[in-house]
Amino acid sequence: MNYSTDAAYAYWLANVPGIGNRIKRKLTDYAETAQAVYEMPEKELKKLLPGNKAKKIEEARKGRNVMAEYERFKTRGINFVCLLQSTYPKRLAVIEDAPFAVYYYGNMPSQTAPSVAVIGARQCSEYGRYMAKLCGSQLAQEGVEVISGMARGIDGIGQSAALAEGGKTYGVLGCGVDICYPEENREIYERMKTQGGILSEYPPGMSPSPQLFPPRNRIISGLSDVVVIIEAKEKSGTLITADMALEQGKEVYVIPGRTTDSLSEGCNRLIKQGAGILLSIPEMLEETGLRKRNEKQRIVMENGQKKETGLMNYLDFYPKSIEQLQDESGMEYREILCQLMSLCMENKARQVSAGHYQRIEKI
Repeated sequence: MNYSTDAAYAYWLANVPGIGNRIKRKLTDYAETAQAVYEMPEKELKKLLPGNKAKKIEEARKGRNVMAEYERFKTRGINFVCLLQSTYPKRLAVIEDAPFAVYYYGNMPSQTAPSVAVIGARQCSEYGRYMAKLCGSQLAQEGVEVISGMARGIDGIGQSAALAEGGKTYGVLGCGVDICYPEENREIYERMKTQGGILSEYPPGMSPSPQLFPPRNRIISGLSDVVVIIEAKEKSGTLITADMALEQGKEVYVIPGRTTDSLSEGCNRLIKQGAGILLSIPEMLEETGLRKRNEKQRIVMENGQKKETGLMNYLDFYPKSIEQLQDESGMEYREILCQLMSLCMENKARQVSAGHYQRIEKI
């Protein structure tokens, strides 16, 4: 399979207007590749889809130069991953209405490291600010990746604290990844490009609008092992994320507040409905098993058990970044570079773009 060609057709399918994630997944499950969908005869399309949907596919492939469009997209420095690729986040692939494609700057969340969403009110109290900073810092110290929406208030504060501790954090936007929203979080946005990532299911250039934010919340919870809520009114977007997390089978923890405080109404209501009470980050990590999982990863890395297998076992026919290879193999950066150089010289691997390598020979 030619990676560039397959990615180009996946990019085309991702941008067909009026076709939702479920239909895109149905088509690729049936045809196996996005290129096969593009080349599918009209009669076959109409057997699979209602007439109006089949027509949209037909219209979307008229007069298109798929490879040229994809090459133009790549010049923008934005990454792209779809459900057909092994690098697509496993946590996200299993949720209801998983996005067919995700655009991102930087990197995607690790497939193996634990992750926690830290979300809450935009107009938060001083106590909320303090708790968001504390949670972001402690999660980063524990080696837990922080997922959030980069919104003003709790989201941005938690992510800023994680960055300050040298941790990794990922912002899920309700607009294109090339748009920093809100602009006041520009510093966080720029730092996440190298210390985590910025991602969205919406194509570059898509402006933020109210209807785009609720759907993106399923991605925040989908990428997370646990969702932590710090201050939320009884009717708020934060509670939409909590509902989505519960539907996805995720643990939800909240910080309780005074019953007379409107910013605590949503949190206290969730506690009444059975949500966990967050008394401390270490305790929450123990209760959910995330600390134990982290410890197992550390032991494997310290004992060198992953190093013995060699880097070739972690390379795929879809390109992987050096950071991904670090996450999966437990090897040091310098050791990975040395092995990659050797594998490239042996014609077992190739560099396909800056910092991205793919396997070209089975062993």
